[in-house]
Formats: sequence, C-alpha cells, structure tokens
Amino acid sequence: MNKALFSDESRRFAGSTVYIILAPDNRYKFDTGKSVPLTVCVTHQRARRYFSTGYKVSSMKEYEALFSKSNTAIETRKELRKMFDRVCAKADELILLNRFSVADLKSYLDKSEGKVTEKTMRADDTFSYWAALGASKEKVKTRAMYSSALDWFKLFRKDKPISLSAVDTAIITRFAKWLDEQKARNGTDQPLSLDTRMVILRATRAVFNQAYKDGHTTMVPNFKGLIHAGNRRRLNALTVEEVLRLWEYWLAAPDKQSKYARAVGRSLLLYCLNGMNTIDMAKLVWTEKAAVSQKFPQFVFIRSKIDRANKPIGKQLDETSVPIIPQLRQLLDVYASPYSPGELVFPDIFLNAVTDEQKAIRVHDFNRRISKNIKDVCESLGIQSVTPQYARNSFISALAHHGVMTAYIDYAVGHATSEVSALLAGYISNVTPAMMQAFNEKIFIVPPIL
Repeated sequence: MNKALFSDESRRFAGSTVYIILAPDNRYKFDTGKSVPLTVCVTHQRARRYFSTGYKVSSMKEYEALFSKSNTAIETRKELRKMFDRVCAKADELILLNRFSVADLKSYLDKSEGKVTEKTMRADDTFSYWAALGASKEKVKTRAMYSSALDWFKLFRKDKPISLSAVDTAIITRFAKWLDEQKARNGTDQPLSLDTRMVILRATRAVFNQAYKDGHTTMVPNFKGLIHAGNRRRLNALTVEEVLRLWEYWLAAPDKQSKYARAVGRSLLLYCLNGMNTIDMAKLVWTEKAAVSQKFPQFVFIRSKIDRANKPIGKQLDETSVPIIPQLRQLLDVYASPYSPGELVFPDIFLNAVTDEQKAIRVHDFNRRISKNIKDVCESLGIQSVTPQYARNSFISALAHHGVMTAYIDYAVGHATSEVSALLAGYISNVTPAMMQAFNEKIFIVPPIL
C-alpha cells in the first residue's frame, strides 16, 4: 500500500485493530496506463473493503502532489477529508453499537443519508427522515441512540415504509406494546430492559416532535403513559447498607486488579467522587489541592454537562470541589495514576483516544465492563445489579437521608443553573473544606432512623 493521505489506526473492536486509510487502491497499478482510484480502505480481521472517493490519479507523482501546500492540493484534501471522516464516523457508530464488520460498514454507508439537508428534511418517509435527523446529531452516542431506535421501529414495521403524517398515537401504542415482547440482543432469552425500552421511546418521541416543528406532520403522537418519566431515577440507587456490602467485598478482595474487584472499585470511585459520571472522571486532573499533605484534600472539576451548555452560572459555581475522604484515598492508591499536578488522574479511561467520538467509545467500553463484571458480585451479595449511572443517585440519596442541605447536594453533583446560582453561591461560600469533608464522609455511614 502506498503511503496514506489520511489514516486512523486507533479504533479497536473484537480484539483487533480496525485500520482505516485513504490512499490509492492497491488493487490497481500506475503502470497500466489507467488512472488509479483513491479509496478509503477499511481492514478488520483480514476482511477489507474499499470505499470510493470519486477521485483518481494517473501517476504516483500526481498522487504525491496532493501532499503539497498548493491551494489546489489543500482544497482537494478538504474534499477527500470529508469522505474519510464520514467513513470513520460510521465505523465509530457501529463499534459503539457492538455491530461492526466491514460488510456492515459498507451496508451502513450505502443506506446512510448523511447530514440533514433541506432536501432530506422535506422527505415524508419516516425511515429516511429519522435516519437523516439522527445523522445530524453532533455526539456519536446520540447518533447511535437514534439509529438503534430506528432499527427497532423498522423491525416493528417489518421494513414497510410509512409516511410521517400517518404515524399516529395508535401506531406508537402498538410499537410500545411490541417492544414489551421483544428479547434483548445479547444472546440471552431476557426481555428488553425497561431502560432500553424507555430510551427507544424517547428517541421516537424526539423524532416526531422535530417532524412537527419542521412542518412534516400536523399532529404529534401521544406518548403519555408509555414513557415512565422519572422511574429510572427513583429506582437506580443503592442504599448506604448496600454500598457498604460492596465496600467490604472490595476490602476483602485479595487481588484488587481482578475483573470483579476492579469493577466494584471503579463503581465505588464514581460514588466517592460526588457521584461523578465517567466522562468527568476521565477528565479529572491532579492539582496541588489533592495532595496528601493537604489538611482537607480535594479534587476540583467542572461538570461536562454544565460546561457544554455554557450557561450563565455564577463564578463561584464554575468549579465543584470533591473532598478526598479516606475511602476515596484508598481507592486512588490502587486505581489512580501517581500524584503529579497537571496530569490525568485516570489516564487509562481515554487511553490513546483523541477525538470526541473515540473518547465516547472508550467511556462506553469502560461503563460496559463495570456493568458486566459487577453483576455477579451484586447477585452474590444479594443486592440489585448496578451500573455506573447508579453512583450519582446513590450519592444524592445517601446525603439526603443524612439530612444534608439540598443546596450542598446540588452544588456537589453540579446541579447549578442560572435560576439558583445566586442562592447556591451564597450558601456554598460559607461551606468550609472541613464541612465538605464531614458531609461526604456520611456516604459510608448508615443514616439514622428518624
């Protein structure tokens, strides 16, 4: 293979690397008198597929000219980069959905509508509109959610097309009942989980809400009673007693790096870190405030969700402090990087990921491993199976049961909004590091019966 104009070899799937490069098609030679196509070549587990860019070069000299700094070469590279990035993005989506193969990638690209355009937005076909709307989303996780929901809706419809205006409340109700009867796609005979069904229905609702806003339909199907709002947040929390069982299991584990102990330890880390989500945990950086020598050591972070929203919050709330309580310090000693100001605390989460899509895949894989390996532990301890998402709710629940003021809990988990920023800022400014330490230490103390 000639040297690649673009390449990305950082993707991992099924234990091997997915190689994606843009270069002259090595099935052709320059000395035949014919032009050689420039293609994006994807290789995985000895399977290879070529995706046309529509460009050809007649000689190696002409190809090497594309690497130059001329205006023509720069413009050509921009156009080629669009095709290359499109293939990479679709590969990331399939990897995230655990459905990658080079054959599926080709099929996915062939069917893909790409970004939403004026033309696609006017389409009345539900399938094409849904695909275009999903592909227009910025985040790979959101695109994957729309794509997965569309797959289920197509299966429900047996791939029979339907116009946007024809989808009414009766059809959506039948779709919801049909989902109740479906099996999970994990090789077991288990039904779809409540969480999965709710994600599918929320994505479906978003599609038809947007179709209504775009003027493609005059009525939005009624989802009332089909989506259990708030159900997940009420149920997905451990009691302090259950957290202590996991803590005792971890303390007793002879090998803290075994897959089960590691899953429990990672889950407890999220819990101790103010119920932090994994993306924020991955971005956490060592500072001097976190040093062992500090009387009340703390981590400082800005919640990604608030940072992305760019809300006009008070300056005092831009950063949230996380007291390093004794249990957290024990976990850090095992799973964190050595203390070094400016360095990531948990570099193994992102690993070599660079782009947002790659980081999202790494976080998804991190969460998946925790959920998979902690399940057996929870069953052996007689507690409900947990996922990383339980940490936040469990942390909030523990402090609430101890009677800790809501203002501190909101601050600790990053609930700052423009409406309450002034109130919280006034309260938090009077909370000392010692008080924060005392509050957080309660998450390992069984609340008293009031």
